[in-house]
Amino acid sequence: MRLEVLPGSAVDGPSVRWAGAVLCRDVRDAAGRPALSKGALLGPGDEQALREAHPEELHLLWLDEGDVREDAAAVRIAAAVAGPGTAARPPVESQARLVAAWRGLVEVDVRALAAVNAVDGVTVFTVPDGLHVDAGRTLAGVKITPLAIDEWSLEQAERAAGAAAGAILSVRPFLPLRVAAIVRQRLSDDARERFERSLGMRSTWFGGTTEPVRYVDESPGQVRQALLDAAGTADIVLAVGVASVDPLDVTWQSLLAAGATSVRRGLPMHPGSSYWIAELLGRPVIGVASCGMFSRRSALDLLIARLHAGLELDPAYLASLGHGGLLGKEAAWRIPPYEAALGDDADED
Repeated sequence: MRLEVLPGSAVDGPSVRWAGAVLCRDVRDAAGRPALSKGALLGPGDEQALREAHPEELHLLWLDEGDVREDAAAVRIAAAVAGPGTAARPPVESQARLVAAWRGLVEVDVRALAAVNAVDGVTVFTVPDGLHVDAGRTLAGVKITPLAIDEWSLEQAERAAGAAAGAILSVRPFLPLRVAAIVRQRLSDDARERFERSLGMRSTWFGGTTEPVRYVDESPGQVRQALLDAAGTADIVLAVGVASVDPLDVTWQSLLAAGATSVRRGLPMHPGSSYWIAELLGRPVIGVASCGMFSRRSALDLLIARLHAGLELDPAYLASLGHGGLLGKEAAWRIPPYEAALGDDADED
């Protein structure tokens, strides 16, 4: 690539002086509007526009053999980054975009993304890993910072993307899971209605369904049987109203008596630090304080999103929740938009 600055008078001469070069900055007309935009490949057909605008200078880039212009390069890198659940859009102002093909959970290979961006002149920017998105949501922008890039550098970026274990950017579709809830707490009719509506809104957003809520008393046998019944018919079991910090809590002891295994007690998140995770009959069971179902945002929202995406609540994932684990108002973007639908039903933290 070769750069050249020509005086404005060059537009009055033969077009061979500038035709075939890439324009490095806008040429504006007398009203200040762009007559020709940066990145344009100048040709004889641009002669009139140049003479009418009569710029003070022309900033030009001459391409060598093998150099790739920014739009074409952005399209190639976007294709290398894109994975299942993404769709490419044509470049706009030399930026190619990837959007979600369906509703689901975004997965970003952060390390591989950094390797692509380590190539000088290449910029790929994405939404955060683990974000829930709707179809059509912009997931990433891909742009070449210079007006062109050499083929060798472009291939380096493509190789870096290809070295990822999977795709750098993908969207896992939500699965239509069945959710069961067991409530061991006396609730008024109004509180029951609010709770069931809250549960239904959450499940429906992911495309799932809910079983009729099982309300139980303090009888260990009744709690144990309700847990077994729920694990036998549902994909996710919520044990609501538990005294989660008490190892002798009826629900926890009934769960162990039913043959469950503990995954983790307590989560590095707030709200949700007292929740517990267990597994019964191969199904995840989440112990939730009753306030968790009435909160605008809590650990429960992240847990059920992950499960609906077909991912496990394994110890490594649960331990990672501490980063960004304070779910205050500023963390509202991490919660699916059913938060707004909860309205006055939801309590602020």
